[in-house]
Amino acid sequence: MSTPSGVLIADECITAYRELLFTRGSHKPKFVLYRISDDERSIVVDERSSETSYEAFLGKLTSAVDGEGRQAPRYAVYDVEYDLNEDGRRTTTVFISWMPDATPMRRRMLYASSKEQLRRALDIKISIHADDVHDIEWRTVLREASGGRL
Repeated sequence: MSTPSGVLIADECITAYRELLFTRGSHKPKFVLYRISDDERSIVVDERSSETSYEAFLGKLTSAVDGEGRQAPRYAVYDVEYDLNEDGRRTTTVFISWMPDATPMRRRMLYASSKEQLRRALDIKISIHADDVHDIEWRTVLREASGGRL
């Protein structure tokens, strides 16, 4: 599958997302990180993890670096679990586009032009764009995932 930017979405991206949705038990991924390959031809899986700590996820997302050691953009899907008390527990998958301020303009444009195609290919309704860690604090993600109910 190709995006308007000409960047292909690798089949492994869809497969990793399906694992997040349909796998049960201790091996179920909690999140998947995606990146645009070094040759800028495709979106690939950067990492999958069953780590349940949001802080661990946030650390991995925000500490990603490019080949030159600069903070690097990433896409991510994260399974947000929350409790609505009398309405019960819920799980919602959130798509996050991480774009650090230091990202060079050309790279920014490439990620921006590919973002919606990946989100649509994964069929995720809730999307958060983040330029700063404060944009994806747990409270913010929880509020988006719960539709403002928390």
